[in-house]
Amino acid sequence: METLPAMFARDLKVRLGRTEILKGIDLEVHQGDIYGLLGRNGAGKTTTMRCLLGLLRPGGGRAEVFGIPSTQLFKVPEPLGVALDPPGLDESLTVRANLEMARLRAGLRSGRTVDQALELVGLQYRQHNRGNRLSHGQGRRAAVARALLGSPRLLVLDEPLSGLDPEGVEEMLSLFERLSVEEGVTTVFSSHHLREVQEVCNRVGLIDDGQVILEGETQALLAAAGDGLQVLCASQKRDKAKKILEEYTGVSQVHLNAQGVLRARVEAKTNLQPLLARLVQAEVGLEEFARDRASLADVYRRAVS
Repeated sequence: METLPAMFARDLKVRLGRTEILKGIDLEVHQGDIYGLLGRNGAGKTTTMRCLLGLLRPGGGRAEVFGIPSTQLFKVPEPLGVALDPPGLDESLTVRANLEMARLRAGLRSGRTVDQALELVGLQYRQHNRGNRLSHGQGRRAAVARALLGSPRLLVLDEPLSGLDPEGVEEMLSLFERLSVEEGVTTVFSSHHLREVQEVCNRVGLIDDGQVILEGETQALLAAAGDGLQVLCASQKRDKAKKILEEYTGVSQVHLNAQGVLRARVEAKTNLQPLLARLVQAEVGLEEFARDRASLADVYRRAVS
C-alpha cells in the first residue's frame, strides 16, 4: 500500500485583494522527511504553511495533511505540533505556564512533558520568565517547545531559526535530526538560512514570488548544480584568464566578483587539471585556483536567474 504524503499541495493559489500571493504552489512532503521550505523573506513561505494548516483558505488548488483536506485537520489521525511566526505566546504568563496551558487545551495526557520539551530546546533557565521578557530567539525556542508537547508525528514550524545565534541554529537543526532518526518524526520548516540547513534537510522546496521553483532531494539538487570555481590572478591578466575559463568545456557562468575574483560554475565530473595547466602556461599570474562544492544558495540563485 502506498504511503500517503505527510503534506501535499497542488496548484495552491491565494489572492489578497488584487495581489496574487501564491501563484500555484506544488509541493509534497514524504513521511519521515526533514523538509525545508526555503526562500527569501516575502517569497510566500508563511502563506503556504498557513494554507497547509487550514488557517487560510486558498482561492484555488488542493492542500492535504496525511491525505485529509487541510480544511478538515480535526480528522487527521496523526498528532501535529505547530509553531507559527509570531509565536503567539501569552506574554502575561511565564514560559512554563504557556506550555502547561497548551497541554491542558490540547488534552494531552501522555507523551513529552513540559520539562522534557523545555530541555530539548535548551530553555529550562528561562521557564519562569514571562513571554514579554524573552528575546526573539528565545520566543522561537519556546514556540518549538510548545509544538513538541505530547507525541507529534508531524512538526510544522515557521521560521524556527529566526533570531537564533549560530550555536542556537546548530542546536535546533541537530534536534530535528534526532527527532527524525530516533522517533521517525516528519519535520517541515520554513527558513531563509539556506547554507545552514542543506546538511540537515533530506528534501527541500525552493520558493520565490509565490511559486515553488525547485523541489527535490537536497543532494540531487546540489549535484545537478555542479561545483563552484574561483580563480585569483594578476589584475591586468583577468580578461585573458576569463576568456580561457569561458572556452573550457564544463565551465559556465564566468564572472568577476566585487573582490576581483573570477567565479564560475563547474559541471559534475569535469576534470579541471588541464584547465589549471592552461592558466599556468598562459602566465596569468595565478594566485588561487579552488573548486568548491555547490550550496543551496547557489542552487537558489541559479533557479531565480
